[in-house]
Amino acid sequence: MRIEVPYLVFEVKGKRFMIDAYFSRKVEKIEHVSVLIRKFDSTLPKEAENPLPRLINEETLEEFLKRTFEKIYELSGRTLDERLRHMRKWNVLRILGIPTGFHRHKEKDETLAKENREALLALSLLQEVLGVKSPAELRDLKLHPVEWRYYAMELKGDEIHNEKGKKDPIYTELLKRDGGFRQAFYALEYSQQAT
Repeated sequence: MRIEVPYLVFEVKGKRFMIDAYFSRKVEKIEHVSVLIRKFDSTLPKEAENPLPRLINEETLEEFLKRTFEKIYELSGRTLDERLRHMRKWNVLRILGIPTGFHRHKEKDETLAKENREALLALSLLQEVLGVKSPAELRDLKLHPVEWRYYAMELKGDEIHNEKGKKDPIYTELLKRDGGFRQAFYALEYSQQAT
C-alpha cells in the first residue's frame, strides 16, 4: 500500500519547515504533532498521483501551530506538577513509615516521568521550529505558507518505509505508540484494499 502524504512547507523567521497536513490532525496525543514537522526537503516532489486530503491548509496552519504550542506548553507544566505531587505524597508516607508499595509507586513515577519527558521534548521541538519560548511570544509570530510537497510511504511488515525503501523511524514509532495514528493509517490501508 502506497500513501502520499501532503506536506505544507512554511517559513518562520527565515527558516523553512514542513508539516504533515494529514496525520497531524489524526494523532491521539498532541505531543506527537511536533514530530510530524520536518526540516524542508527540496527533493520531495511537488505533485502526487493520489495524495491524502489536506486537513491543514494555508489558512489554518498558523492557528493550528499556535494552539498546538499552547496546549503542549500547558501539558508540560501539568505533567511535571502531577509527578512532583506524586513524589511528595509518596515521600511523606515513606517518612511516616506507612507501607504503600514501593514497586507500585516506582512504576507510577516512571510512567509520569516518561509522560513529562515526552511533553518537554515536544515543547522543545516546537520552540525550535517556531523560535519562541512561551505562549506570550506567539502574538508577534508570523508563519508564511510557501508550497506543497508530497512524501510517499508504504507499510512493510510492521514498519513504514519511504519511497526509497528506507525505514522511516518517526512514522514507524507512531504506528506503535499512537492509537489515533494507527487507526487512521490502517483505515487508509483497508480502504485501498477494498478498492
